[in-house]
Amino acid sequence: MTENFSTSNSWVTYVAPNRSHHFPYAEALAKAGLLTAFVSGYPRFRGHLTDKLKERIKRRDLVQILYLLSLRCPSIGSGLSDFLGYFSKVALDRAALLHASKSRVFLAYNGCALNTMQRLRGTQTIRVVEVVNSHVGTLEEIMAKEHNLHGITYKGIYYREKKRRIEEYKEADYILCPSAFVIRSFIERGFAPSKLLKNPYGVSHIATPVVRSEQVDPASKFRVLYVGSIHLRKGLSYLVDAFIRLDVPNKELWLVGPVTDTSGIDIGHLPTNVHLKGVLKGVQLSEAYASSHVFVLPSVEDGFGLVLSEALSFGLPVIATTNTGADDLFKDAVEGFIVPIRDPGAIHQKLQMLVENKTLRRTVSESAYRRAKALRETPSGAESLVQLMRKLIKEHD
Repeated sequence: MTENFSTSNSWVTYVAPNRSHHFPYAEALAKAGLLTAFVSGYPRFRGHLTDKLKERIKRRDLVQILYLLSLRCPSIGSGLSDFLGYFSKVALDRAALLHASKSRVFLAYNGCALNTMQRLRGTQTIRVVEVVNSHVGTLEEIMAKEHNLHGITYKGIYYREKKRRIEEYKEADYILCPSAFVIRSFIERGFAPSKLLKNPYGVSHIATPVVRSEQVDPASKFRVLYVGSIHLRKGLSYLVDAFIRLDVPNKELWLVGPVTDTSGIDIGHLPTNVHLKGVLKGVQLSEAYASSHVFVLPSVEDGFGLVLSEALSFGLPVIATTNTGADDLFKDAVEGFIVPIRDPGAIHQKLQMLVENKTLRRTVSESAYRRAKALRETPSGAESLVQLMRKLIKEHD
């Protein structure tokens, strides 16, 4: 097998239902001359494509469009939405075989791969399934417990979707994971470490208008910041509990992001110094980071928290749980602190320590800023994926 990656066009077929990090991955593969085809469910009327990607993209978006429309129409019912989401991935899988059979690597988002992988069993095509969260069994256990703790009925992942994911894990030659947390969830369920590949998404870029230390007024309120969806999975009840315990006379908690039906917090009875700020973008989001003193991501299940790198880039001390991919971004007790899930006491302890020890807060802040700078100088998640695919192909030649 030749190693002339730059001129071959039969190396990687990539399949994904939405935009997210998938388009940057596909664009990087195309730019490197590694992309055979990008089979995408992302609606064709959204966004723009680079010329390289236009040559390689294969749209299979009809069912995905119907699925997205169903999510906007609650009267349709979650059962139909679940089926459409599942069938959209099946449609992508069906469209992938023609291209994947000509490729050295078949890389597919979990749920979009089973039939093609089965057809390619025993061939020279390397079959890689990409996951963005922990093993679906682990995910279900975490979320079922979380719903139970909050007295909420847990519907669970659509049974056909769950079954398909598990079968793909077994069928694949490799499983591509975004963090050490996700890898641990597979190892705990008996998967060999050699089957698990890690490719963190990298740094989430956000404009930093001014150096944070020059913008935060030492006399201002001690502001704790969270950015992300207001959802049960994000563990916000534990953050609110820790914040209430925090002993500082002038404090506030900003929760930035869209509120979901299953928020996990009592929206109508939050303390007056806990503020739901809604979705902030651009300068407003930058100002929220720059004017805060500490960032907390208390998620019970989060494959890779991109917001952590945003917080680090503003020199914010970060408190995050073990289930966020935090240990792939910073060291505990250096640029921030990594705490167990569902532990408001641990979050409170770290917050109180940062309140009382300004020298520590400054040291951690400076370390966080340096860490973010170092992360920006490392390959992006898309660039490292290209390197990983090249390495994988060479190892199997």
